[in-house]
Amino acid sequence: MNIKGLSLNTIPPIFLPLRFFLTAPVFGIFAALLVIFYGSEMWSSRWLSSSLAITHLITIGFMLMVMIGALYQFIPVMIGQLIPGGERLVPLIHPLLIIGTLSLSSGFLLKINSLYWAALISLGLSATLFALSLLPLLVARLKSHLIVFILRILFLVLIITLGLGLYMLLAYANPDAGIIYREYTDIHALWGLIAWVVLLIMAVSSQVIPMFFVIPEFSVHYLKLFSILMVMTLSGLFIVDMNLLKNNFVTLLFQLLLSLELSFVVFYILSLISRRKRKLPDVTINFFRLSLLSLLLVILLWWGYQYEVVLPLDSYKVQFEYTIALLLIYGLALSVIIGMLQKIVPFLIYLHLQNLSFKHPESMMAEPKLVLNMKQIISTLQSTVQFYLHLTSYILLGVSMYFPQVVVLAGLFMLCNFVWLSYCLFKAVIIYNNNKNRILQFPEMKMNFGF
Repeated sequence: MNIKGLSLNTIPPIFLPLRFFLTAPVFGIFAALLVIFYGSEMWSSRWLSSSLAITHLITIGFMLMVMIGALYQFIPVMIGQLIPGGERLVPLIHPLLIIGTLSLSSGFLLKINSLYWAALISLGLSATLFALSLLPLLVARLKSHLIVFILRILFLVLIITLGLGLYMLLAYANPDAGIIYREYTDIHALWGLIAWVVLLIMAVSSQVIPMFFVIPEFSVHYLKLFSILMVMTLSGLFIVDMNLLKNNFVTLLFQLLLSLELSFVVFYILSLISRRKRKLPDVTINFFRLSLLSLLLVILLWWGYQYEVVLPLDSYKVQFEYTIALLLIYGLALSVIIGMLQKIVPFLIYLHLQNLSFKHPESMMAEPKLVLNMKQIISTLQSTVQFYLHLTSYILLGVSMYFPQVVVLAGLFMLCNFVWLSYCLFKAVIIYNNNKNRILQFPEMKMNFGF
């Protein structure tokens, strides 16, 4: 493990990020139960209430929940400065995000306006508080660091993504206002699933992958350039999509640029992974490979469908839309997020136990050891089971779009995927609490300078 350049003196309290990590799989479980309950019905249209509920349980309840927790954990370690007001704001941000996600998904299913209003207020407040907590870091003159640079870009992307999402939610909450919102759906998804997810995954992966898998460091120059180009390209697509500039050649140019930019990220990171210095088998690296290959498959399928490279695919329009969504959400985003949790949570627990043992030095002599290594917190076997549950549910969900008979089986494996993840995370926290309590039984070291 390579921890060069990390500021281990500025780690936040352990349950500040952990509360997000522990909550997130619960929303995945809810989404899996809806897949089982509604079955193949949900594949008939992207506008069905069940489809919208499942999508937002995963994107907001799981993905955004983990991403916020990861930022609260990684930013202080990367830049040596805690996020201002984190300990005061997180106890507000976290429950507001929970309430907002549950209200939104329930609103889709029950079609009750008050639930949409509850979601609009809760998610709006949660996003605002989170943005305000990051703002001081964004305007401060901090040391040059890749994650600080990308964070500033992500802030803009977050405003655009959530702004579009809240605007569309307002249309649901107030249907009499006559707000036209469906035309914004694709661009909202593009900014959320491409800009926000890819940039955030790239930022965190640029630290996680070299640290845990001992590969060459990411090129700061390449990733900064990629971040700027992708935001510019998506801005161009936004202008085209809003019919502010109608030109088929310009549209094609922006689509081609975006495809090349995303392909570069895929092959660049895969090439770095292939140069791993630590050749010991590690199943968690497969989550990252699966994520990157899913993004590459999205690019190939999109061009194949758009220009009917193989055969006319109009009759499969709905399945194609769902396939792209599955590849982006379950393949690209969930794969890398679940993979990161297999590393981040054990590292976090190890770090806090180690720091605590320094204050109680006699605990270091205890047997069995109280400061466990990472594979004792989430074992290789646990991660292997996690990967195959995730991969199997991923494949079955894709197959179920074309062969609805397997949708319940897909939902069951999806349920097992999130239940197992929840079990692994809670077991890790139980290990932390037990060992922490045992360490605290040893006398604390008193500093005596002889004055």
